Amino acid sequence: MASDTKLTDIVTNFIHEDTQFPEERDVAYLTVNRVGKPAKKGTLDFGGSEYTEADIEWIEPKKKSNDDKYGWWELDEGLYHIEFNEGLDPNGETVIFQTWKNALRNGIAHSAEIIEESRDKLFTGLQVSSAGVGIKENARISEVRVL
Repeated sequence: MASDTKLTDIVTNFIHEDTQFPEERDVAYLTVNRVGKPAKKGTLDFGGSEYTEADIEWIEPKKKSNDDKYGWWELDEGLYHIEFNEGLDPNGETVIFQTWKNALRNGIAHSAEIIEESRDKLFTGLQVSSAGVGIKENARISEVRVL
């Protein structure tokens, strides 16, 4: 990194430092808080005065057994809205937010994004392949790196 800023200073509201910030790599992993599907269309216009945000129907994760602490989202092919547990505060750095390679190998992807300003709530659109995917609550699906 260009300065003394650490990824633990950039990623806010992380849930498990040892898992999300591996010592051997200059990366931070982001985890899933909520998964939803667009339920009602939004609108976009040139000037922004007619902008409306799409409604999101949040999907409840389901536990595989009563003893499970966390549930799963079993997602079919399609586009989903993902909200992360974490936010970002780049602290003057430029960071890239992208799909984690293990997520890509399992047929899911989202756009990469360059981020230079703080975001308390981080979200993205997630594309799921025709095979579908199971995602456990708090699963790592994205990564952040300082450019």
